[in-house]
Amino acid sequence: MDRREVLRLGAVGAGIFAFAGLPRAAGRAAAQSGAPTVDRLVMTNVVDNVYDVFAKGGKLDAITVQRSPLGPDGALLAEHGLAYHLESVRGAERREVLLDFSLTERSLLNNYAVLKVDPSKADAMILSHGHRDHYGALPDLARLAQGKLKPGLTLYAGGEDTFCHRVVTTPSGTIDQGQLDQAGLEARGLKVVLARQPAVASGHAFTSGQIPRLTDFEKPPAAARLVAGPMDSACSVTHFGATRVEAKPGELVADNFQGEHATAYHVKDRGLVVITSCGHAGVINSVRQVQKATGIEKVHAVVGGFHLAPAPDEIVAKTVEAFKAIDPDYIVPMHCTGLNTIMAVHAVMPRKLVMPSTGTRVIFGA
Repeated sequence: MDRREVLRLGAVGAGIFAFAGLPRAAGRAAAQSGAPTVDRLVMTNVVDNVYDVFAKGGKLDAITVQRSPLGPDGALLAEHGLAYHLESVRGAERREVLLDFSLTERSLLNNYAVLKVDPSKADAMILSHGHRDHYGALPDLARLAQGKLKPGLTLYAGGEDTFCHRVVTTPSGTIDQGQLDQAGLEARGLKVVLARQPAVASGHAFTSGQIPRLTDFEKPPAAARLVAGPMDSACSVTHFGATRVEAKPGELVADNFQGEHATAYHVKDRGLVVITSCGHAGVINSVRQVQKATGIEKVHAVVGGFHLAPAPDEIVAKTVEAFKAIDPDYIVPMHCTGLNTIMAVHAVMPRKLVMPSTGTRVIFGA
């Protein structure tokens, strides 16, 4: 392994760990055309599953990777959760977006402070889907920041199921994933918009809209369930998917993550940066949807959780083959991606891999 690969991988041996002027109606984002372009994107991984104090940073071919060492500002906290701060620049315009909000208030607020992220400066918020490890600290953040956030700050969610009760079934019982209270967030001053179609956030970022399932190997987790709500409610089973499922309120139905969406940027002269967050809809499906929505084929980076940690080797291999066909410049796996997938990517395309670590900043563009 040469020095460049050590930089890309971090310290493996030490322990691996909408389109501008968005119109809206009735709380739903309207479809747009013409993806915005930014000159520069600084993506900060505020909370992730691991913090690797030995992870290497530096300048690669087209990006700069900055790590957060232990220092006088305090220690970063890692947990099974995910949160990002996204800062973009186009000419004299500067925008900040908060994407996902980790599992616990303790980790999120601690890391905001250590990384000097001020949530009151956010121009928009995006929530990828309704699992507690992505929305857990959001109600506390909305409560603590009430009156300090920009008036009418928009939170983009991908669909009604973001606010439905979710559980995971196991042989020993169910694990409660909780339910995010949309009305409670709105009472704190957030404007919740359901971006079922591709939509721009703050004029720079954009969301994928709901993601068609095109691949034959990317399936939602078999153990994921939604708790059915009353008929005609936002969590009625008639809202999810093309097939009507007969279920009574309170019964568990298969969760296909219809409302999960990806976040993306188009970086000038570089291409698309696609952030999957958790990728229950499939990382390849997510990238293909962003390409289709924007009409842009070039992918600069694929970032986020790919939800392949529990996947069999066959599915991982098919995903890596699809990555090869897409040919991104960089792959930055995080959260639920899994060591199995990280190793598979490294075996096939080591020069594209950037290892994750809480506090990492990746600078795309000029």
